[in-house]
Amino acid sequence: MNINKTIGVIFLLAFISNCTTLGMRTIPFEELKAKYANEHSKFLTIEGTTVHYRDEGKGPVLVLLHGVCASLHTWDGWVNELKQHYRIIRLDNPGFGLTGPLADAKYTPENYVELFNKFVNVLGIKKFSIAASSLGGYISWNFCLKYPQYVEKLILIDSVGFKQNMPWLLKFAINPLIRPFSRRMIPKFFINMAVNQVYGDTTKITDDIRTRYFELAMREGNKSAWVDIFIQMKKYSQMETLHNGLKDIPCPVLIMWGTKDRWIPYEEIFPKWKKELPNAKFIVYEGVGHIPMEEIPVQSARDAHLFLTGKLTESKISSIHGK
Repeated sequence: MNINKTIGVIFLLAFISNCTTLGMRTIPFEELKAKYANEHSKFLTIEGTTVHYRDEGKGPVLVLLHGVCASLHTWDGWVNELKQHYRIIRLDNPGFGLTGPLADAKYTPENYVELFNKFVNVLGIKKFSIAASSLGGYISWNFCLKYPQYVEKLILIDSVGFKQNMPWLLKFAINPLIRPFSRRMIPKFFINMAVNQVYGDTTKITDDIRTRYFELAMREGNKSAWVDIFIQMKKYSQMETLHNGLKDIPCPVLIMWGTKDRWIPYEEIFPKWKKELPNAKFIVYEGVGHIPMEEIPVQSARDAHLFLTGKLTESKISSIHGK
C-alpha cells in the first residue's frame, strides 16, 4: 500500500471509530497530575524543564529510565517488588509523561545524558545502579561511558544500541506528509497499535494501560516533542557507529530481552549485544515483547534483584518463559 492510501485508510478508521479519539485535545497538566501523580511524586526544574519523578523505598539507590512513548508508570511492578530492598528513583524522561517537552526542544541523546547528569547531581546521589529500557537504555549506557564514577551496575532491557530499522509506526508519524498533523493529533488507535506492538502477550494489556499511554501523550507539548524525538531516533538508528563505546562500559552489565520484541527484534539485534559484551549476563524471556519490566514485572524484577545482589551466577538464555 502506498503512503497516500495508507494515510487515507488511517484517517478514515479514526473518523469511523470515533472523532473524539483523534487525539487533537490537549489535556491540562493539572488534570493529568491529579490522575497520574501520587504521594511519592516530586517535581524538579532543570534548565526550564520541570521533571516529574518518584522517590520510594530504602537501601542502595536504583534509578529507572523508561523508553520511547512510555512514562515512569511502566516500572510500577518493579517498584512494588523491589522497594523493600532499594531506594528507587524513576522519572518521566523529557518529552514524555508529566514531565513534558524540553524548554529548548533539543532531544539529542547527548542532551538527554547531560540532563540526566544534572538530575542526579541535584538529588545528590553519588553511587547508584541503573535499569533502563529501549531509548532509556541508550541514554543510560552512554551516561555510564561519560560518568563512570556514578554507576555501580547497569541493567539494559531491549535497549537501543545498534543500527536498525526504526519501528514503522514511528517512521509513519514523521513522514513529511504526516508530520504537521502528528504535532497536533495522535489518534487513540495509533497509541493502541503501538502498545499492542510492544507486548508479546496482548491479553495482558488492560483498558487502564491503553488509557494511560493515550492520556499522557495528550499532555501539552508532548505530541510535538514526540515528533522531534522520532526525528532524532530516525537519524541515530541509521548510524553505523551507534554502538561505539559499548565494549568500554566499565561496570557489570545485565542484558534482558523478549523474544517477541517487534521494535528491536531479538533475532536481529540480541546476538550483536552478546558479541559486543561477552562478559555481560543475559536473560531471554520467551514470548515476551519489548517491555519485559511491564509485561512480566514480577519475574523480571526478581531477576534484576539477583543480578544486583550478585546472585545471578550465569546467563539464562531461552530458559525463562515469562510466566
